[in-house]
Amino acid sequence: MNIVIILYLTGIFLLLLFSIYIYLVYKKMINQQKNKQKEEWLNGNILFVENYLIKGEISASFIPRKEIEFEALENIFCSFMSIIKFEEGFDPIRPIVNLYFISRYKDKLKHGNWSERMNSLLFIKQFKIKMMQDDLIQHLSCKNCSLEEKFNIFLILASFKYEKLMQLLVDQKKIPSFLLTEILYLHVNEDNIYELLKDFDNLPENFKNPILDLIRIKNMRSEQIHLFLEKLLTSETNELRIRSLKTIASLGYISSPNLIIQLLESNEKVIQIRTEEKLMIVRLMGSIRNELFLSYLTELISDNAYMVRYEAAKSIKKYKNGELVLIKIIEEHPDAFARNISKEWLERTAEFD
Repeated sequence: MNIVIILYLTGIFLLLLFSIYIYLVYKKMINQQKNKQKEEWLNGNILFVENYLIKGEISASFIPRKEIEFEALENIFCSFMSIIKFEEGFDPIRPIVNLYFISRYKDKLKHGNWSERMNSLLFIKQFKIKMMQDDLIQHLSCKNCSLEEKFNIFLILASFKYEKLMQLLVDQKKIPSFLLTEILYLHVNEDNIYELLKDFDNLPENFKNPILDLIRIKNMRSEQIHLFLEKLLTSETNELRIRSLKTIASLGYISSPNLIIQLLESNEKVIQIRTEEKLMIVRLMGSIRNELFLSYLTELISDNAYMVRYEAAKSIKKYKNGELVLIKIIEEHPDAFARNISKEWLERTAEFD
């Protein structure tokens, strides 16, 4: 390549780097000046702000008018909310937010800059501005509403317990499972869980497992919920059976041990059940602790999968006469793996169970 061209390209590259450097220095200077202005404004008004937040006495001097004043108040309000829990019925932040910030956030939701819109969503969530619920729903249909914005709006609406949230979620097809679980965790409670269970069969498949997980995590208990979980034990979907077994085990109740026995005996041999399902069945038997389960646990303790043998021995030990059963397995069982895992659990102290 011609040396002149190389020098020319090198010069352009160096000029580009220098331009970027100048831009970053300029941005840093602007931010420093902006932060200094916010700090000066806060120093001049902090006593009035604190007096308002603690006693509810408002002063016109700290009513925000400029952008830096809004940002300064946002920061101090968020700091107070993170360290101070206001008494029930006393929320001094909300009147200020409702009067002076809502119109600002409405405008920012229409901003062409993505980060401005995301910041507005952050503070709407932080300040729990339920009055902006309709604005959020409207923004979902905007062309410039990104996936990140939609996911944040779903989280906010979930925290507001928006009644039609499930329909919005079903219509939105690209929700990661972990985020869907987080959204449902905020939305689902003892009041609306039954509506979800009623429509369970019609929900998309990716909604079903998170709902079962939430019942377990939130420890939701009622006769209707238990009947629903037990019905799923006969589901044709393996994953739903596993999740229902896991949830029933965590709740520690089943209406009849025969439901589990039938699940085992519906196969010609217990060995034919998938490992994940056997694992959940074994854990459930250890949680429920019905004497009818002991013979099945004794069979499963020689399973080919180590984790199934491990959990079977662990579950047996939980029974009233569990240690005697383990001793008998050690002395009489023909399978060496069953004898070894029984010995391991027999020697374990309660501290390591």
